[in-house]
Amino acid sequence: MSQSVGFNWGFKPNSSPTCQSQSNSWKITKSRPKRRLTNEEFTTTSPTGGKCRLNSKRKVATPAIRGQALPLSRAVEMMDRQGLQSTLLELLKLHPEIQSTFMAIQPASRNVDQYLEVLKNKLELVYANVPYSKRCDEFDGGLNDYAFVRVKSHVIEFLNCLVDCLLESIPPQTTNLMHSLKVLDLATELLSQVPQFSTASNNYYKNVCYQQVAEIWVTVVKEVTEDITFSASQTNLLHWLQRLQEHNGQSQGKLTKPLSLLKGFLDRLDTLETQASTPQDQQNPTIWSNIV
Repeated sequence: MSQSVGFNWGFKPNSSPTCQSQSNSWKITKSRPKRRLTNEEFTTTSPTGGKCRLNSKRKVATPAIRGQALPLSRAVEMMDRQGLQSTLLELLKLHPEIQSTFMAIQPASRNVDQYLEVLKNKLELVYANVPYSKRCDEFDGGLNDYAFVRVKSHVIEFLNCLVDCLLESIPPQTTNLMHSLKVLDLATELLSQVPQFSTASNNYYKNVCYQQVAEIWVTVVKEVTEDITFSASQTNLLHWLQRLQEHNGQSQGKLTKPLSLLKGFLDRLDTLETQASTPQDQQNPTIWSNIV
């Protein structure tokens, strides 16, 4: 700070030691004789008295205290979440050379709760913009065109965010198939809660998103069937088969492809287990039994 008022602002530790000044204060010096007054000082006397009056010291004007901006760390601390996000995105646009560095320090995938928080907030924005007088129309054939205009941008933002979260939580971005299935289950459940509209064309974005989610389910199911450790637990597979059946019913058959894929895999497993449990003499009948 350029302003000098006799002390430093804040509480910063003094890095320069004062040992030299302290040691000098204890130094014993020889007493000096008093200086005699000059003739001019003798003649400068008070008009009322005969005492000598010395010239007073000139007063130094103290500069006025002026405001200054917060330090960088304090300015970041004072920003809310929305302001911090917008500022960070603006910086990344102004300096695209640091985008790769920013993405390099990001985690490969987030936990389920992080995805849930972001997606639920965006879905709440959709319903918050539905006209109050039209909220009952969703159960009577869907919302009308006016409601679609009000919520269209929020619906598209929610669907784009949902797909982005799914793509980050599946192989090869992550190798944890259980994590991929949990995020898929969560996202598909939230997708079913997007409002339905009375005009078929207004449901276009939701239907396209269901197609994309179905393909993501197919990808994950294929990974599950190729993973020996995961597919060894038939209980887990039956659980996810049940969840897929529920999602397929809610979407009116839009997830039939991944459901058929998982069901076919389980049928093959049942066939192999049945063959393994069958006695050897029943699997390979003798020539005599064939003749009979």
